[in-house]
Amino acid sequence: MDTSIWQIVIAFIVSIVIETAIGTIVGVLIKRQFDKRQEEKKQLEELKENQRTQEDNKRCEVVKTAIHNEMEGMKAEFKADIKPLQDDLVLMKKTMQKDTRRSLRQDADMYIKRGWVSAQEKTEYDELYWCYHNLGRNGVVDADHDAVMHLPTSKGE
Repeated sequence: MDTSIWQIVIAFIVSIVIETAIGTIVGVLIKRQFDKRQEEKKQLEELKENQRTQEDNKRCEVVKTAIHNEMEGMKAEFKADIKPLQDDLVLMKKTMQKDTRRSLRQDADMYIKRGWVSAQEKTEYDELYWCYHNLGRNGVVDADHDAVMHLPTSKGE
């Protein structure tokens, strides 16, 4: 073969190598640029998501604070509305306690003077005593209760 053909073949091979090298280098540069843009997009999306989350959290805090303030206002109104009812209940409890105590004392006095108490009367007296006791007894009828509970259940016992 002639030298010029070899020169052409070598030149052709060199040009292919150079084109391949240039293509590879350009491909690598393009890939790096593409990867860089993808990373920037990803970072931008993460930034936007973080910003949305922060904004959502701020909105939630505003709503939470508004609800809390509204609930506090409602609580104060409820307390104001319920106060007269609580006062009435305290008065009713005191009235029931006094009336029950009076009834227990009268019944105890009658049973003790009589000297005996029927089983039915004793049961009713004991039930009324425990109602009085649960209202917040003050010890006034405890001795009467003990005396009535120790009375016989018939006249001749």
